[in-house]
Amino acid sequence: MAFLGTEKVRELITKEGIIKNGDPNRVVCGAYELSLGDEVFITDSKDKKKQVLTAKEQITINPGQFALLLTLETVQIPANKIAFISIKAGIKLKGLINVSGFHVDPGFKGKLVFSVYNAGASPISLVKGEACFPIWFSDLELTEDEKTSYENGSHDHKNQDSIPVKYIDALIAGELSSPSVLLNKINSNYTSLEAKINSLDEANKGKFNVAERDQKANNYIAVTALGMVIALIIKLGFDFAALDKGYEKGLELKKEEIRLIKKQFCVDSVVNARMIEKKNLMIEIDTLKKKELELQTSIKKGKSK
Repeated sequence: MAFLGTEKVRELITKEGIIKNGDPNRVVCGAYELSLGDEVFITDSKDKKKQVLTAKEQITINPGQFALLLTLETVQIPANKIAFISIKAGIKLKGLINVSGFHVDPGFKGKLVFSVYNAGASPISLVKGEACFPIWFSDLELTEDEKTSYENGSHDHKNQDSIPVKYIDALIAGELSSPSVLLNKINSNYTSLEAKINSLDEANKGKFNVAERDQKANNYIAVTALGMVIALIIKLGFDFAALDKGYEKGLELKKEEIRLIKKQFCVDSVVNARMIEKKNLMIEIDTLKKKELELQTSIKKGKSK
């Protein structure tokens, strides 16, 4: 299976209409760049319905939101070809992720629907007609009698020209629990709790004067400071105890090391003394052997005379 190059794709567009109303000049590095079309659906839309775009209209996908994006072009995949789709790198780097399929079946004809998710930290804006979705084509190796037909099987989005309602229903069926949505809920709860505290504080103004509140605050600070001092004293006590124990242990180890050194020194001294004695003994033996040899020589000379 080999991917088609730029010229092959251009030839399929002009001769076989693989991309309806496609511009051969939009083929870059073997991929045709499909553009954003007429319909979009974003999960945080107010009416929870798909939006029909006008020319050059801009849409915004907020962080943590899903969207369904319809392509402007209609693709028609030959039976002996298979296509692969993605999102342009410049858009993906902003955090937009394709969570729908990554290929187009042989024999498919219609507009493509991209299901995407903004995993980034900032809103992502797209414009109708903007090149967003590269599509590559590859030969499909078939046996002599093998046929592929998109007419067979459960291909219910055949001749697709709009965003199916069932896709929208699937996204709005439950509560969206993206990190961004959860953060917004936390912030909302915090704001609500702060408002309730302020409301209670206002209601209790007649019962507690400023001096009483200041006294309570001072008491709280004093208790907190005392607790911190006690914790610090306890920690210092443990640290000094550990230091003292470590000092004693180190002293014991040092004494043992000195004892071993002395013992080794004594052993070395005895060995050296024995070596000196051995050396002196060997010298005496050599001297005696020389004297014996001289005596034997002298005796032999006396007999010869």
